[in-house]
Amino acid sequence: MATLAQPSTREISFSSTQLPVRVTGMQAMASKMWVPFIAMGFMVVLAAFIFGLVNSSITSDYFQASKEVREAAVTGSALATQKAFMESTKAWLPSFKFLGMGMILGGVTFLLATILGALRTGGGRVQEAVGVPVKVIKPPMTATVFPMLMMMGMMVLIASLVIGIVLAFISYGYWNHSIATELNPATAGSALLNSLANINTTTAWLAPFKFVGIGLVLSGIGLALATIVRVLRWQSQRLWDILS
Repeated sequence: MATLAQPSTREISFSSTQLPVRVTGMQAMASKMWVPFIAMGFMVVLAAFIFGLVNSSITSDYFQASKEVREAAVTGSALATQKAFMESTKAWLPSFKFLGMGMILGGVTFLLATILGALRTGGGRVQEAVGVPVKVIKPPMTATVFPMLMMMGMMVLIASLVIGIVLAFISYGYWNHSIATELNPATAGSALLNSLANINTTTAWLAPFKFVGIGLVLSGIGLALATIVRVLRWQSQRLWDILS
């Protein structure tokens, strides 16, 4: 977007050759992305629910056996693989659900950017129709920051899912052993206890890490709303100046 003059640091003026006012590149992209993001996020959440139902069925089958039989189940047996599936699902499914929620919130962020684009073009068209010099507000810092926060949050959520999948493989390998004859008697320094340590230590920090991602996305939404408020205030003042 070319700029003719800036009567103040808060405004950008347009000449007749630069009209009509158009959306920025980010706003144009956002108008195309908010629907797919929300749709994909909903599908991810729905898929997580289906995986939860499957895991619930497997859990029900597993706990129908007595404790002694469950703990004595050897590597590769039906009970051992059921236990391994249950524990590995716990490792990746929460991150998968968080990613779905993050995509829905990311879609909301894109929608807010689309609204900002509509305010920009609509305000320019009104001024052009009235016949006054067309001006728009100079994008505030919040307009630059909120898309970055959303993308950072999405990267954190994707990273947490990748880590959760790796952790799921480790968890599956650990629990696919006999509890009574292999896991409980495992000695210090053994591969099994090292796997258990990795599972527990990663789980301890992975949960708050997911909330960091959601927090970044929500912070982006907050800044987008603050930007909309600032634009509306500027436009109301601009309208008052035109009418006075």
